Amino acid sequence: YGYATQIVILDDNGMLKKVVAANDVGTPINPVNVEGQIEGGVVMSLGYALTEDYPLVDSMPKVKYGTLGLFRATPEVKALIVQKDAHNPMAYGAKGVGEIASIPTAPAVQDAYYMFDKKFRTKLPLGETPYNKKKIEE
Repeated sequence: YGYATQIVILDDNGMLKKVVAANDVGTPINPVNVEGQIEGGVVMSLGYALTEDYPLVDSMPKVKYGTLGLFRATPEVKALIVQKDAHNPMAYGAKGVGEIASIPTAPAVQDAYYMFDKKFRTKLPLGETPYNKKKIEE
């Protein structure tokens, strides 16, 4: 089993400043590749959390690719590789990294904004942020 956690840091204006992502990957076979996978998962999920909207009506998309709101402003992403169970004989101790790198991002972003303005957001993309001005539905 792997593990991932993230912390999102905002600046004084509510803009993303830094994301710290720690992933337990066992023994990394290619550490540079693992860092890239973590960074890519974080950036992909920042879009999911803040800007990307893909509305469907009767299972039909109502937007085109250029209007999805793909995330363009990437903050600093610090990927931390946690090496646990280094002596696991299975796959030379590797556990892998993939989708797990993207799972904690949206909750971490929501928590950062909650700590910033005390508004508890429950829908994605998160509203009332510098990245999405849409009002929060109550």
